[in-house]
Amino acid sequence: MFTYSIKDCVIDVVGALGFEEDSNGWVTPRRLPDWTINQFADGAIDRFSKFPSGVRLRFTTSADEITLKVRVSRLVITGIADQVRPAAFDLMINEVESQTQHAENGNILRLTATAPSQFVETLEVGEIDNLKFSSLGTTSKNIEIWLPTSAIVEIAEVGATSEIIAAPVDSRKRWLHYGSSISQSIEADRPMDAWVLRAAQLLNLNITNFGLAGQCQLDGFVARSMAALPADMITLKIGINIVNADSMRERAFIPAVHNFLDILREGASDTPIIIISAIWCPFHEDIPGPTMIDGATLFGKERPEEFAAGALTLQRTRELLQEVVIKRSDKNIHFMDGLMLFGAADQDNLPDKLHPNSAGYRLMADRFAKAQRALMSL
Repeated sequence: MFTYSIKDCVIDVVGALGFEEDSNGWVTPRRLPDWTINQFADGAIDRFSKFPSGVRLRFTTSADEITLKVRVSRLVITGIADQVRPAAFDLMINEVESQTQHAENGNILRLTATAPSQFVETLEVGEIDNLKFSSLGTTSKNIEIWLPTSAIVEIAEVGATSEIIAAPVDSRKRWLHYGSSISQSIEADRPMDAWVLRAAQLLNLNITNFGLAGQCQLDGFVARSMAALPADMITLKIGINIVNADSMRERAFIPAVHNFLDILREGASDTPIIIISAIWCPFHEDIPGPTMIDGATLFGKERPEEFAAGALTLQRTRELLQEVVIKRSDKNIHFMDGLMLFGAADQDNLPDKLHPNSAGYRLMADRFAKAQRALMSL
């Protein structure tokens, strides 16, 4: 058995822009560059940047068997999402889905709400997993192993029954996406159910996913991280986290959107950009944030009229985003109503009234690919 660290040059860790490595050689991919850490507002950004949604290991081998030694930290939110989500790893051979393996052990990363959008984090330590993808055949093949959307993943080693070499350069067009937990897709049963990742497969694009649970707050360091990467298409799915956290009113929101776009335009002067508004969320359509929590129930709460001026609802963010696109007068910036992806009629696939399930995410992916195929293929 040949063994490798994911930091060996023959393994391309696509979608990771930084890494943590402990003294025992366990490596954790991060989806934001290391330089951004000093600009984080709180630990939540660091936490969710280490959930490897869209991150995959890419290499070429003739191995009939590939193994991964991993330690996952799966998310549980006390009272809201107590069920431990699957930590699924999808293997693709020559860009075709082949096998899925699950990490059955690992840590439990528990969040307990203390106030709206504020959580205390504890770690319940578990065991490592040794995953095995077998009966792969002995011909040379390009491998991609997509890491879970639902857990932080530490990797000690990759094993293979034949030597691993670097994969050919991925020549597909590059798509950068920014969004919330819905784009990170923690609730997806496996990586290929996450809506952005599935849409990328349907559109044959090379995806880098900046979907960050609770953290789609128009942070400048994310815009600069995106602007530093080559891109053929950029999508920004904006609204729900800003309403969830009640982090902005109209006065701050409008220039923040413009500033994010200005930073992107410094690095990509004419790359097509699609601004996508929020999908359906019944308790914030016409009620401002913050998102309130009562046991397992999420809800919005009306505020006194004297405190309501400029407070954002999802309906209002959709209007403002469309106005931003119009005022930019940039023929390569487009608006897409998120209700086209997931609307009120789809609520059966919205179990907590905020996040779709796997069926809902796949529906979003199919609708996005159908609606944007012409633009994404330019």
